[in-house]
Amino acid sequence: MNAEKLFDAMPDLKLTADFSHWCCVHESLLQDQPERVNRAIARSYHLHARVGYEEGPQITDPRAPEWQPAVEAHLRWWQQSVDHHQKIGTKFFTICPEFGPPNYLITQPFTRQPIGNLWEINCYMKDLLKERLSL
Repeated sequence: MNAEKLFDAMPDLKLTADFSHWCCVHESLLQDQPERVNRAIARSYHLHARVGYEEGPQITDPRAPEWQPAVEAHLRWWQQSVDHHQKIGTKFFTICPEFGPPNYLITQPFTRQPIGNLWEINCYMKDLLKERLSL
């Protein structure tokens, strides 16, 4: 069953918005899915602030210039989510920087050492969310 059928069948269904997985499954930054994204935003009461891309659920580091299109796409969706909840007067709306541990965080071959510092990445995302989202 796809999300739209669930939305129709369960009008009170609440979601955690984790668009990073949507990008991976759809193999895009969802440019052709605005209606579905908007429906999900209207049902979402928590954001996983992890950035996905066309081929995976988590970019290596949101500070890297090669990932800026994906970061900006996610920031737009997250701001839409915040705007929606401000508009309807939601009292509590939660967001969690959600970059995950190895193996979500890519590791070096053979050593399995992470290629980035997970703490730094999540702290950067926390600060970016505070800076960029109109909360």
